[in-house]
Amino acid sequence: MSLPAYKKTQETLSQAGQKTSAAFTTMSSAISRKLGDMRNSTTFKSFEDKVGNLKVVGPQGDESHGDSTTPTQENPPF
Repeated sequence: MSLPAYKKTQETLSQAGQKTSAAFTTMSSAISRKLGDMRNSTTFKSFEDKVGNLKVVGPQGDESHGDSTTPTQENPPF
């Protein structure tokens, strides 16, 4: 490959990398903002309240159940 072709390829790839990086930065900011909006929504807060009561406990007594954990609720809504 000749030197001018190498330099042109290097410049093109460098520009593509810069544009890709900028696009990912913009996309990341938009996703973060959207997740923040979702977290502040009433639907998410309701879900968070329900899930906040969950706790994970291991098997009690009988060791034959292996390593599995069973989610339970301290204050079930029903």
